[in-house]
Amino acid sequence: MANGSNRGISIQFMEALQKNTGLGLNRILDLVKSDSSLCLEIRKDYINIYYRGGNILKVSEDKGQFTVYFNPNYILHGLINPLPSHILSTYGDVTKWLCVIPFLKHEMDLWFGKNPKNEREFQQLLARENNLTTAAKGTDYFICDIEYANTAGRFDLIAAYWPSSGAQRKNNTNIGLAFIEMKYADRAMTGKSGIFDHINDMINYFNLVGNNLTPLKQEMQQVFNQKQALGLIYNQKQIKQFNNEKPEYIFVFANHDPDSRILYNELQKVKTIANNNLPFDLKFATSNFMGYGLYKQNIYVLDDFVERFCKQIYSKSDCR
Repeated sequence: MANGSNRGISIQFMEALQKNTGLGLNRILDLVKSDSSLCLEIRKDYINIYYRGGNILKVSEDKGQFTVYFNPNYILHGLINPLPSHILSTYGDVTKWLCVIPFLKHEMDLWFGKNPKNEREFQQLLARENNLTTAAKGTDYFICDIEYANTAGRFDLIAAYWPSSGAQRKNNTNIGLAFIEMKYADRAMTGKSGIFDHINDMINYFNLVGNNLTPLKQEMQQVFNQKQALGLIYNQKQIKQFNNEKPEYIFVFANHDPDSRILYNELQKVKTIANNNLPFDLKFATSNFMGYGLYKQNIYVLDDFVERFCKQIYSKSDCR
């Protein structure tokens, strides 16, 4: 794997997904690209394919041998029993898994009906809108990874800030790094996993890595470029280099209730640390009308966000 990064798959794995090498693993990639409900993410020597934010298939490679895994905890009604063999050694093995995916989806639909994971589902939607839809050619962020976790931190999404204007989109040596935190509904905005605590966690992350983001940038460059090569990111160029500017830390709020004081109260707490020379640029995203495309015109620093959307943040607040 390039640059010694953690995330990334081998050249052999890439070729198996891109070409019909006899095993027919390329049909899994073709399915993801034609089915907008699926999302492929690159990990270390394996890929996760997400459906509604849940991992529907994990395909791993070890020295040229491929295996597949589906979490049986999703199965509530036993519609698939037993599952196909987890070892992928023939074209038919892959075919069997492709044939059961509609049933796996149904099982997961039933499971999510009892155990909703709205935040993860919206993360996947955000990734799709900015990477693969027709709008993705005009948005200003590409999603490199979702549900990124390592020993130093956990992030909902990591993105490449790559403005879509002609000259900037042609330049692949000055790409910005952005961390994105998704919050679904007001109850997710407060408490241990709330906005204020997340910002402090991000400060602690930077204290831990000592502002050395080079390994992470190399990792995201690897992931982005492999996704682009697989046709999972609509962009003509790969990333050659991330810039050295402060990364952005962007909050995305889904379905906030303007009558709730939660967001207003959390932002009042955030103001107490927002001007303390943070190691990142704290920002807040809004939609461009009704959508999930990330446009630079709709990404605001804290003061501008509060001033512009004070009535949506808390409808009874006093606006200047």
